Amino acid sequence: MKILYLNYLDIAEHRDWIKQLTTQLNRDFLEVEPANSKFNLSELDNYCDENEVDMLFVSCRNDRSTVQHILDNCRTLRLPYCFLTDTMRHIRPLEHILLPVSMLEEEIHKTELTQHLVRFTGTQVTILQANDYGSHAKRNVEKILTSLSQRSIQPAVYKAKKDSFRLNKEASECAKDYSADALLLTASREYGLDDLLFGPQERYAILHSYCPVFLLNPRADLYSLCD
Repeated sequence: MKILYLNYLDIAEHRDWIKQLTTQLNRDFLEVEPANSKFNLSELDNYCDENEVDMLFVSCRNDRSTVQHILDNCRTLRLPYCFLTDTMRHIRPLEHILLPVSMLEEEIHKTELTQHLVRFTGTQVTILQANDYGSHAKRNVEKILTSLSQRSIQPAVYKAKKDSFRLNKEASECAKDYSADALLLTASREYGLDDLLFGPQERYAILHSYCPVFLLNPRADLYSLCD
């Protein structure tokens, strides 16, 4: 299996970080410079299938239209993908990841990627639970904790200030407070009116995060990461 690196920038720090993860995760490294190749972003899904890619990394400018264009073409992916931008100042070895957990049932899909990253990198995990009136977010956290405990992973859990609808924004703004080296978010299930007018939460998180942002699409048929 391979890690695909879409290199829209030429930042050595980004490449070194991704190559280090590639080695830790026991993957082959495949780099594409879209500006200098015939690569077509609209065919990203097929390209990943044909090249046995099971994780994608993108290095791009911190620009709303650029990030949104890439997000639009990642919405059908069944694999984890990660954004790094030229304004992210914290590109460090992956030792601590922050998982915001909302009321949405697809949040539990973060468990497999978390287990995978912990197994191969030894990273610590912090869960940020949405501050909702209902109990859905709490139940999601409990399910994630139960699954992670089977791998002897014991995350710290903190209550967020914001509810599920603003949780990812809060996580991107306070990641530094939790000493996070990366965020792990779930992408929007669908784009509602607010998303179309103001942009989805994941775009806000990418544009405002000081560290890399991993994303999972809310699909039931996610790829199973190979060990």
